[in-house]
Amino acid sequence: MSAEPEAKLLLRIPSSRHWQEEAVTLVTQFTISRLLRFERMLREWDGPLSVTIYLTDASDIDALQSYLSDESKLASFRKIALTVVKPDYSINEEALVARLRYPINRLRNLALDLAPTLFVLVTDVDFVPSPNMHTLLHTRGVPLILHPSAPTSSPTLYRTAIAISAFILSPSLSPSYPTTPSLLSSFLSSSPPLAALTDSNAGHGPSLPSLLFHAGPSGLSSLLDWPRKRWSYDVCYEPQWEPYYLLHRASHPLYDERFTDQGGDKQSHALLLNALGFDFKILRDVWFMHPPKGEPGEDEWPSARLADPGEEGREMDDPTHFSNGQRDETRWRYFEDFLPELERRWGANVRWPRGCSARVVGGRSFGRAKAGTIFGM
Repeated sequence: MSAEPEAKLLLRIPSSRHWQEEAVTLVTQFTISRLLRFERMLREWDGPLSVTIYLTDASDIDALQSYLSDESKLASFRKIALTVVKPDYSINEEALVARLRYPINRLRNLALDLAPTLFVLVTDVDFVPSPNMHTLLHTRGVPLILHPSAPTSSPTLYRTAIAISAFILSPSLSPSYPTTPSLLSSFLSSSPPLAALTDSNAGHGPSLPSLLFHAGPSGLSSLLDWPRKRWSYDVCYEPQWEPYYLLHRASHPLYDERFTDQGGDKQSHALLLNALGFDFKILRDVWFMHPPKGEPGEDEWPSARLADPGEEGREMDDPTHFSNGQRDETRWRYFEDFLPELERRWGANVRWPRGCSARVVGGRSFGRAKAGTIFGM
């Protein structure tokens, strides 16, 4: 169900390369203002991508044509499945509000639909994959989904989600990124820290990053249990968790298109997976990196143009700054609208971790990063 009038599909181009079904497609969406960030992601990911580009303004059409005409990028473009969405550019208030309410989950679903492989990893374009992420997901993550530790009720249902830890980097590191787990670990433990979990509370805290760099059990037991224990560890769903995860498309629910802009768009999907009984695992040796903030305006969402006139002087990274588009109570909201809907269907305990063992539930706070954020995130 979509809350806003649907924008038009301007272009859909499948990937021109042939991929193995068990390859992993990186799925993302963005506006023209984030093209440089997409370039960064494209350089680091050696597998297929499926992307949806939202043309917020009419001038974005020319900018995209210029970008796609760059012959030096043609080889990279072959691994991309591309969807382009053009909203209504009519000059009236209703059309303006609809256009600037970024339809984030609809864009995700469109990109998912064009993914050329059985396995997909949905992420945001602001994040950079760690080195060799595609290979490690293909060789270590995919087997965890295809061969779960507990039998499923159907051979076609794959209810395991492989979550990827996400970190923000200090501005002093730009443009360098940690290339090995040991280097990232040293950045996290340095004083002052050079890296931190993007949201050490509900957002990404449940990934238990202190376990990320533990080598796992060794000896005969590790050989017998590989890859379940050596390359991954179990975590429990927690309310408001919003991880990025690898899933099998056959068991991948669509994102709720009633969510627009930021707020509840990913949390709602993770909660749905929990309601369906998914178990969550963290894969070691892979991570996402959020580089320091870019130039003014680069991080701005389209709905920022709907800001209150009296807030013009407020910095956009001020956590108390919310645009009219974000505050508008006609928007679909997580706590007021989505959560009660799921509670009516799945019961009042829908947020209790359903895919975890008692042992994991009892120790789920172990390894949690310290609360708080750094680097202005």
